[in-house]
Amino acid sequence: MEFIRYHCPGDVWVSKPTWANHLKIVEKAGLKVFEYPYWNAATKGLDFDGLKNCWNGLKPGTIVLIHVCAHNPTGVDPTPEQWKEMA
Repeated sequence: MEFIRYHCPGDVWVSKPTWANHLKIVEKAGLKVFEYPYWNAATKGLDFDGLKNCWNGLKPGTIVLIHVCAHNPTGVDPTPEQWKEMA
């Protein structure tokens, strides 16, 4: 995060939920941290629509922290088709 602060500073978005230390690491580096929707408690799965709606509103230069597999703490990963759409 210090590298990001020096070389491509911007707001950092992390999934909600994420590991508590992610928030602290971003803040300690002096960056602003925000949370994007990830977990849908009703379906016990990915809130893909919420994630997409949030990401579509982010400005260029925004940093998005992504768990590329075995999302912690939910264990829920996007499908291959969702990954393509996210990219």
